[in-house]
Amino acid sequence: MSIILSLIFLIIFLVLFTFYFLFLFNMILMRGHDLPTSQKAIKKIIKIISETPHQNWWGADQNNLEFYDLGCGRGNVLIAIKKAFPQFSVIGIEKNPLQTFFAKLKTFLLRQDILFQKIDLFKVNLEKADIIYAYLWYDLMPDLEKKLKNELKKGAIIITNTSSFPNWQPEEIYLTHSKKPDFEKLFVYVKKN
Repeated sequence: MSIILSLIFLIIFLVLFTFYFLFLFNMILMRGHDLPTSQKAIKKIIKIISETPHQNWWGADQNNLEFYDLGCGRGNVLIAIKKAFPQFSVIGIEKNPLQTFFAKLKTFLLRQDILFQKIDLFKVNLEKADIIYAYLWYDLMPDLEKKLKNELKKGAIIITNTSSFPNWQPEEIYLTHSKKPDFEKLFVYVKKN
């Protein structure tokens, strides 16, 4: 029996090692990127959502609120949001198939009810989104700003990490690391009309 158990663990290790290698291959050779959100920033995001003064949507049925993480990577933000707000519908958008795989695996193992869509963030419909989080490269922000202005409903909240929108003025700006004020600065926007 111990030989069978050892073989099972060896197979699991080899499968995980293979996926990790493919993940690194994708990151380095395929020029993918991974911008993980720190635990400090995740805690601040949860606090922002809990205490936001812009609560036009908060009076709505909280069981129907939709939280989107655009470019969710490995799903760390999604898992934290689902734990803090179990009544939210939590959706991760990620076009990288390896990151989507690892995020799905992690949420399956942690038994979290999170939906993932393997799709380009500019092709997903965000009309029902109540809260959006994005930690993306600066060069994506002008196009994302246009998309969100056209698609989001009034009162939707957008939290961006480090990169801000070029024309949209934030309601609030939060520093997450006092010694590095530009690292993971959070910008909070509210769709006005």
